[in-house]
Amino acid sequence: QGFIFKDFLEFANKRLGPAVVDQSLAQCQLESRGVYSTRQQYSPQELVTLLGELSRQTGHSSTELLQSYGQWLFKTLVNLPLPMRPFDDSFGFLEAVEDGFHKEIRELFPQANLPQLRCERLGPHEMTVEYQSKLGLADLAYGLLLGCCDHFQEVVEIRRGSLAAGGTHERFHLLRS
Repeated sequence: QGFIFKDFLEFANKRLGPAVVDQSLAQCQLESRGVYSTRQQYSPQELVTLLGELSRQTGHSSTELLQSYGQWLFKTLVNLPLPMRPFDDSFGFLEAVEDGFHKEIRELFPQANLPQLRCERLGPHEMTVEYQSKLGLADLAYGLLLGCCDHFQEVVEIRRGSLAAGGTHERFHLLRS
């Protein structure tokens, strides 16, 4: 979705600098030329290509950039004017993503390619979150989880386990202190 591309460019400009972003966009020769409309869909390959070039330009790994962007993106998403109930903690928020936040986004943007999240509480301070998406952005999902925990000012240990190759299916085990 163009919204994500525009937000990613804002993140990259703020964190890496406009000169690096401009140079990366020039090197990538993207079909969109790096100009994105919020409501339009773009090939996920453009994000992968841009991410790879930003990584090459800065020396930061794609994993590191995606995780940092995930933390940034959470702050953007949590402030969207969507009708959601207030939450007291990260676990309550995460449990509501699929039937709340994702449902709202799908109604606004029916073509949006959202991941599937399955949460299971294992106790008051323990949860698993299973991420599945053909886009393979498990590093972004990890960053979003970090951003969620930061937002609720919680100390949460997150362990990852791959369930499929390419970051398409991953389980996160969350243990809150």
